[in-house]
Amino acid sequence: MCVTDNKEVYVTDWENKSISCLSPSGSVSPVFSSNLLIPMGICQTMDGGLLITLADSKSGSYQPISYSRRLVRHMTLRGDVIREYEYKEDGQSRLFTLPRRVTQNGNTDICVINWTSKTIGELVILSFSGCLKFVYPKKNQRNNFSIWNIVCDAHCNIIVSEILNSSVQLLSAEGEFLRYLLTENQIYRPTSMSLCKSTLWVSDGHGCVKVYQYKS
Repeated sequence: MCVTDNKEVYVTDWENKSISCLSPSGSVSPVFSSNLLIPMGICQTMDGGLLITLADSKSGSYQPISYSRRLVRHMTLRGDVIREYEYKEDGQSRLFTLPRRVTQNGNTDICVINWTSKTIGELVILSFSGCLKFVYPKKNQRNNFSIWNIVCDAHCNIIVSEILNSSVQLLSAEGEFLRYLLTENQIYRPTSMSLCKSTLWVSDGHGCVKVYQYKS
């Protein structure tokens, strides 16, 4: 889900393969179809549109084949397609195995959590023009590492929650590890996060939502 500037809540509907809107009055209504693809992550873009992660349901989740669709779609709030991010600059190499979450950083970069197996999730950063900038962590460090959620602060730093090692980590806009914000002594299997100014909300594997003062 995401909250737009006009306070409407847009929600991805896996079952019906569509995007719905929850208005401030409480009514729920489908806005547009995702054209038979399963919508997962969603966020508002800086230009007032939406970014949505999408995957087909006809091929193995972590073993895409030639006709598989695994992409991020830039759309208007009405459902018009602006652009799709699916392949690297060569037009053949896939950017994603299974894109699950997405957000846009203040520098316009697109930050995508890409799952490569049931236990491994990495962070893929694209420029708004679609060029692959970096993947975190580095390739030789991705085993037993699973990023579940992502937020960005006012300085374009990136905050990720990693559940296998129970940590919340701070990265630079360039994808360099800066420091741990929370470790397993402070949080257990952090999943969802939300950041507003200096307040960071983190949900954990015990079913709690913890609130922290955030300092970049």
